[in-house]
Amino acid sequence: LGERFGIETAVIIMLFTFVIGFSIILAVIFRFDEMRSDSLREKLGRLGWGQPSRLAPIIVAVIAGLAWGGLFLSSTLQFDPDANLAELSLFRLAAILIAAFGVIQEDLITRGYVMNGLRQINIPNWGQLIISALLFALYHTIWGFNVFSFIFSVIFGLILGGLFLWGKRSLTPVFIAHLLPVIISEPFSSMLIFLAPGA
Repeated sequence: LGERFGIETAVIIMLFTFVIGFSIILAVIFRFDEMRSDSLREKLGRLGWGQPSRLAPIIVAVIAGLAWGGLFLSSTLQFDPDANLAELSLFRLAAILIAAFGVIQEDLITRGYVMNGLRQINIPNWGQLIISALLFALYHTIWGFNVFSFIFSVIFGLILGGLFLWGKRSLTPVFIAHLLPVIISEPFSSMLIFLAPGA
């Protein structure tokens, strides 16, 4: 994509691809939900949206999100030392908004739907955590699998899943920990896929 369309267009295409994929998955989940007559708000609530959380996981989520965003920025400088990390542009704003929408969708699916679904079939919390983290890592490395990126994604998936469990199955700490790196590091974190393939 990067060679054919240029890196900025490739980033937007990739982010839209994730959003479209997640939208299809959520549409299927909601279409075949056993409680089809429930409102969207009730369905989202069952996945953890708007559910109360403990304060400690929210504090840890802020710290983890800031650290993860900083890690992405430092990685960007490693592969593109001339990158203007303070850039404010329409492209950056578009990338942040598209990625943020995708993050919310993916957390609804990977944490809310998958982990709660596994809980319903009596999979213990540690099993839910591992399965959701592996799923998270698989689709984050689909654009170019490498072991380092996979392990990196598994670790972040474990953190997000752990926050979900610690926060009483509320998506609030998960959203915070996952949205902060997007706000801090997009589009640079997505550009790394094209700047450092196989890294």
